[in-house]
Amino acid sequence: MVTLDKIIENFTKEIKVSGIIEMEDIPNIDLYMDQVTTFMDKALRNYKRYEDDKILTKTMINNYTKAKIFPAPIKKKYSRTHVMLLIMIYHLKAVLSIRDIGILFQPVLITKSKEEQETFIQNIYEGFTKVQMIIQQNMQSVAEGLQSTANPAKDVIDEYQDEKAKKILLVLLLAIRANAEKQLAERALDLYF
Repeated sequence: MVTLDKIIENFTKEIKVSGIIEMEDIPNIDLYMDQVTTFMDKALRNYKRYEDDKILTKTMINNYTKAKIFPAPIKKKYSRTHVMLLIMIYHLKAVLSIRDIGILFQPVLITKSKEEQETFIQNIYEGFTKVQMIIQQNMQSVAEGLQSTANPAKDVIDEYQDEKAKKILLVLLLAIRANAEKQLAERALDLYF
């Protein structure tokens, strides 16, 4: 039987191998749609829940373009900065609505020239990867904190003898935390944009 501690232990091991896509790992050449979806699928494969999940589809990319949260390709080719935006959008779409992502990226997309836009996106992406690294390290602390005997939430979960109840409570605990952080992100978006 898989215990709560075992689930958390496995999760902390997985966190260590989650892929952060550094800027130098993104192709420095323009890509066609199929190449973009293939790159994203390989680069973000650690985020898949199931093996056959799609990270990004052509339809998604076209919808982002139609919603004006993503610049149109140039001659059906996507630049390195397009790929950077798609990586950030991938992470945002689980938390924010398409409308909110559009509001967030509006300052990026209204810059005066293509060069300014590229520089702006590259600067944001560099910060994004640094923040990912910090969060990844912090998530390990969070997971270890869930195992800690000093954690009041673990105390509540441990009161239950039934393993299924413990697992359900763990999922509920994590969902409540995720929802609280989602609401915080939405409030920050509303305040700043």
